[in-house]
Amino acid sequence: MALAALSNIEKTFGERVIFKDLNLIVDRGERLGLIGDNGAGKSTIFKMLTGQLKPDVGSVAINKGTKVGHLTQDPHFDHENTVMDEAELAFAELHRLAHLLRDLEHKMAEVEGDELDAVLEKYTQVQGDFDLAGGYAWQHKLEATLQGVGLQKDTWEQSVATLSGGQKSRLALAKILIAEPDLLLLDEPTNHLDLAAIEWLENYLLQYDGAAIIISHDRYLLDRLATRIAWLTRSQINSYPGSYSAFEVQRELHEKSQQRAYEKQQADIDKQDEFVRRFKAGQRARQAKGREKRLNALLSSDRMIDAVTKSAHIHVSIQTDQRAGDRVLAVKELSKGFENNKKLWDNLKFEVKRGERIGIIGPNGAGKSTLLKVLLAEMDADGGEIKWGSNLNVGYYDQTLGNFDPELTIFEEVQEESGAKDNEVRSVLGTLLFTGDDHFKQIKLLSGGERARVRLAELLLEKPNVLVLDEPTNHLDIASCGALEKTLKEFNGTIICVSHDRYFLDHAVDRLFVINPPDMEDFDGNYTKWAAAERAKAQAAKEAKAVKDKAQAKSQPKAAPKPVTPPPQQKPATKKADNPYMRPFGKLSMKDLEKQIADTEIALGQHQQQLADVATFKDAAKGKRVQNEYAELEKKLKALEEEYYARET
Repeated sequence: MALAALSNIEKTFGERVIFKDLNLIVDRGERLGLIGDNGAGKSTIFKMLTGQLKPDVGSVAINKGTKVGHLTQDPHFDHENTVMDEAELAFAELHRLAHLLRDLEHKMAEVEGDELDAVLEKYTQVQGDFDLAGGYAWQHKLEATLQGVGLQKDTWEQSVATLSGGQKSRLALAKILIAEPDLLLLDEPTNHLDLAAIEWLENYLLQYDGAAIIISHDRYLLDRLATRIAWLTRSQINSYPGSYSAFEVQRELHEKSQQRAYEKQQADIDKQDEFVRRFKAGQRARQAKGREKRLNALLSSDRMIDAVTKSAHIHVSIQTDQRAGDRVLAVKELSKGFENNKKLWDNLKFEVKRGERIGIIGPNGAGKSTLLKVLLAEMDADGGEIKWGSNLNVGYYDQTLGNFDPELTIFEEVQEESGAKDNEVRSVLGTLLFTGDDHFKQIKLLSGGERARVRLAELLLEKPNVLVLDEPTNHLDIASCGALEKTLKEFNGTIICVSHDRYFLDHAVDRLFVINPPDMEDFDGNYTKWAAAERAKAQAAKEAKAVKDKAQAKSQPKAAPKPVTPPPQQKPATKKADNPYMRPFGKLSMKDLEKQIADTEIALGQHQQQLADVATFKDAAKGKRVQNEYAELEKKLKALEEEYYARET
């Protein structure tokens, strides 16, 4: 079933044509990867689907009853709220329904006859709405989603105003996912997520039964999630079934086929034109005139095949002036922590040889960028030794791109930083798609992608033989990411690179430093090999635990049933209640806890059905008993969930 459709859309901004005869249909269950060059109009499509923009020509149709959720790159919040307050806003309707159910339950005990029937009918209707909205599982879902996107419990009571930009992006993503819209519009959802959170998001979306349109330059994510790729090019959308890798193959075949058809048609046009020219005034003039008429009709029709036009993309190579020594870097007993006694890494030891390509990965806050800054002496270590080799020219790409003078032009910035001659600067800027008047644009007017290309221009002119890169694919579109990978493959120097771009890590590095404070794993291989090794370790640990649990269960004799005795009077809880075995369900295993939670939720559902049944309240005593049991089950579920979350932390 189609949830949304764009039909014959045209849109212009000034003299610039954004869309012309653009069409797109999105069906339930689809995960659509929307790709295209920066500035092609991807975000504009989202604004049309949410009603923020209207097309000049054409129509935007959203199926009746479809709830649309839009993740933007600049989310807005009430800064007076805590993280939890803001996240709970996604359940505002569910909260209203829960309070209404309780009011109706109290009213049932007070009325009878026709009035009771009316209350029960209303209760049944509200109960159905409540169940559809998520029911009593909302708290578990909310907390699991916050943790999934990387907002841990220590941030939940934090004011939104104190969050970093990355944390705000993760909160916005959590709110969208919690609300479960029918159509998800996700604009670069993996920005500011670490690898664990990205994988959590992928697994979430793989199970999502609505539709999702995802703008992303994360090709690994598009390979895992996309059921169709919508390529926005030349003001229109071309659709290709399957993942991003499937799209690349199909696009190449399509372009080859189109180019052959174009060349064949052009050869036929030349042939017909030559015939008309030769025989227009001779004995075959009538035949020539007929061919000329048909040729003119073809030339003015939509049967004309366009030549394949390749978009302008970066293609550069990094030249080096000198050969580095065999040992580029040696690190011994390196340690770093912060004032809050948080240890980032302790006693690191590694060597980097000439020509190695090393990727650094780890969760947000693990100190990946800090490690680069310490290696480059931009920050001090707490202890240890860093020794760089000989004949090195180190080029550093900082993901913040914050070292530019905003008042300088592109040309002035690159020349001042590199000291290169005018013609060298112009040549390098041209290869990075800065042409003509672009050279005179001020830095403060540039987009993130343009600023990234300015820094790459400076690196090219520095001619480094060691590249230290911090998130180099941030701000770049897919085509530019591919061009950068190709450039780095051809680079014959050494690369040390922090990145969360898994596709980039697979194609640009062959060794990984995996930081998990305070330790670091040195892994020989790319991201896919490391991820496979981690899955194998997790599976082996799971199987070993299962064997151990089974052996323990067999070795323990079955205890004889004990007579039921009333519990002794307990003293008021003291600090010792922090012991998990002093809590109501502290002795249960995690497996038993999960089973009890599931059983209790089922029992709650059964009692809800009884409360919705008129017969329950025809017997006042029975109605009261069911209400009391329902209240006790709610308390039990709350205690079980508290125990479950206490164990998780």
